[in-house]
Amino acid sequence: MTTPRDFFQFVRRLLGVVTYVACAATVLGVAAASAQSVPTKAVTAKPVTADYDPTRRAPDKIAARRDGPRALLWELKSRDGSKTLYLFGTIHVGKPDFYPLPSAVQTAIERSSVIVVEADVTDQTDAAEMARLMDYPKGETIDRHISPSLLTRLKAQLEKRRIPYANVAAMRPVILSGMLPVVEYMQLGYDINSGLDLALIRQARRDGKKLAQLESPVGQVRLMTAMPAPLQEAFLDNALTMIEQGRSSEQVTGMVNAWQLGDAKFMLELADEASRGQRETDQLNQILLWGRHPAMLDKIEAFLATGDTHFVAVGSLHLVGPRGLVNLLAERGHQLVQR
Repeated sequence: MTTPRDFFQFVRRLLGVVTYVACAATVLGVAAASAQSVPTKAVTAKPVTADYDPTRRAPDKIAARRDGPRALLWELKSRDGSKTLYLFGTIHVGKPDFYPLPSAVQTAIERSSVIVVEADVTDQTDAAEMARLMDYPKGETIDRHISPSLLTRLKAQLEKRRIPYANVAAMRPVILSGMLPVVEYMQLGYDINSGLDLALIRQARRDGKKLAQLESPVGQVRLMTAMPAPLQEAFLDNALTMIEQGRSSEQVTGMVNAWQLGDAKFMLELADEASRGQRETDQLNQILLWGRHPAMLDKIEAFLATGDTHFVAVGSLHLVGPRGLVNLLAERGHQLVQR
């Protein structure tokens, strides 16, 4: 049995990654709206080869690809070619066997004087504010904000995971939408402490490099919890549907496959498949994915203008597709090459 204190500590540990995983249940779907060049077809997120284990580094298992495995890593040059910045797509949960990172990634890190993460998950400055934002005002509970049928489905999934409903009754739907997939991933052996963001933060501190962030953790939580109630309900509905249909394990396996292969097209194919049957995808996509890109683009260009080489790590889905950061930076005249 999970005690209230244990669960609260668990929630605190998830704060740094809840934005990504909350998005993942829907963003893998809503990102498909940007995959204009990807054919609509069923995609099964299974290992790339019969003996390929997506949870460990196994370059020998994927060497059969004609072009060879690549990282989701791009070298970005300024318009005049005089300045360099690296863009790296991350996964926010992982396993110890993900490390060491591919040699191209390590080389890019070594050449960089500043490591930039999407959000510094170790920053506890606004922890109290984030905890406050996660919950409804005192006295309110989620049963007053979602339909009875959705509440029944939520309680059923909580019971399966031995999470007392009373421990989460005050939480907003968008927060629960992020937490439940994390629990699924942890049952598959993934660990939030092995996520790439945290690994990069630790490496920056170990190597004495400057650390910066594209967004703040509290800003991400504000963005999610400010969503209108109908969208939060749709978000929770989408997350529960993925879990009920047994698609969460397929989702994370596919994401790991695409990440390890550096295969942006495969990632978009997964997005296309996951979008089937999802609710309010355009609106959720605009808030949680596309709508964040203008500010990210401005920051990336500001980093590039300093002349210091920055290694910018951001959730992989932010990089790919016509409305992804890689394509948008190219449209602004920058030169990008995948490494």
